[in-house]
Amino acid sequence: MQLVLASTSSFKSNVLKQACIKHIKKESNYIEVKQDNEDVYEYVKRLSLEKARSVDISDSIVLGLDTVVVVGNKILEKPESIHEAKENLRLCSNNTFKVITGIALINQMNNELVSDYQETFITLNKIDECDIDYYIKNDSNVLYASGFTIETVVSNFINKIEGSFYNILGIPVEKIYEYLLKWNIHLKDLD
Repeated sequence: MQLVLASTSSFKSNVLKQACIKHIKKESNYIEVKQDNEDVYEYVKRLSLEKARSVDISDSIVLGLDTVVVVGNKILEKPESIHEAKENLRLCSNNTFKVITGIALINQMNNELVSDYQETFITLNKIDECDIDYYIKNDSNVLYASGFTIETVVSNFINKIEGSFYNILGIPVEKIYEYLLKWNIHLKDLD
């Protein structure tokens, strides 16, 4: 059984490999567009599903993922500048925010489909301005995703995580495997 990750992300692929979920990568050609009045949960579910649908490899299971960070009602998009990355980090400082990942699995053998999400809450301690500046100068991920990655410098400021750590990385492996098991697909069955 072949699992196809609808992404060319080496990071996501490595997380799956570390969890012993064998797979191949295939580029998704879906262009992300937010629709008016779409709530964040429907947004990530739709994007992950469209990514999975854009990859068509017969006799396989295609996995589409999409992750967002939400503070209050604001989705932290990929920052377009260092200034915006600092603002995103300031919003999360001394605050609780959500990481939500849309998960889509399309079983090409039986035409079954899973569309779900995983949610994790993260509380950060207050981050001093000098530490924000240090992060911006020393982490190569400042213009990635929400403007920060939790597994690098920002990990020093974590107060509490409620939910899946792997979801924070954008690969909720435990939820993915839960759905594979519902199709009676075990780790040993993946090519």
